[in-house]
Amino acid sequence: MNSNGKMNLLIAVHSHQPEGNFEWIFAEGYEKAYLPFLTILHRHPKIKMALHYTGCLLDWFANKHPEFIKMLKELVKRGQVEVLSGGYYEPILPLIPERDIIGQIRLMNEKVEEFTGYVPSGAWLAERVWEPTLIKPMAKAGIKYTIVDDSHFVNVGKKPDELSGYYVTEDEGQKLLIFPGSEKLRYSMPFKLPHETINYLRDLKEKGIVAKAFADDGEKFGIWPETFK
Repeated sequence: MNSNGKMNLLIAVHSHQPEGNFEWIFAEGYEKAYLPFLTILHRHPKIKMALHYTGCLLDWFANKHPEFIKMLKELVKRGQVEVLSGGYYEPILPLIPERDIIGQIRLMNEKVEEFTGYVPSGAWLAERVWEPTLIKPMAKAGIKYTIVDDSHFVNVGKKPDELSGYYVTEDEGQKLLIFPGSEKLRYSMPFKLPHETINYLRDLKEKGIVAKAFADDGEKFGIWPETFK
């Protein structure tokens, strides 16, 4: 039982537009999802989360809306937002050579530090594709943790509602912390009523679960059908 403790909802929101995408798609994403989300977050300083923007999207913000970068930097400075690294151009990491994995992540680290003054320690996996071969190159690039679908744990015998917090994985002496991203929360937020998600988290808390991770696309909050309200 965890009736006297807290349930920590760990939130990571990923936003991406591919290099060379239509300008109007970038603009629509900005007006309907990226800007409203960050603005609401700015109004509620007690809400903390991790945000991930791919390199080409950060470059677009810097060129078209430098005020967005300014707001993001402010949220980082006040300890409200942690910016995640990842492959700069959103490559499927297991499909590229190790040297390129390291190069892509280091390039992203440099961009995040340039724009926000923060050096990332976590990374987003493009398309949430995970393989254990990523442990070494991610660690070599300075990454300490990432988020994977909880299905990876389910496939080896764990039950989704048993998963809590993070787990440690290792390859030839290189370590990486793994947060299981909840599939149930991905299908709940933002599509179900808030009290349904809250009740689910309360039930988990009563079972002794102290932390649950939600990790999904920022486009769900404004661009997906019927989400811009």
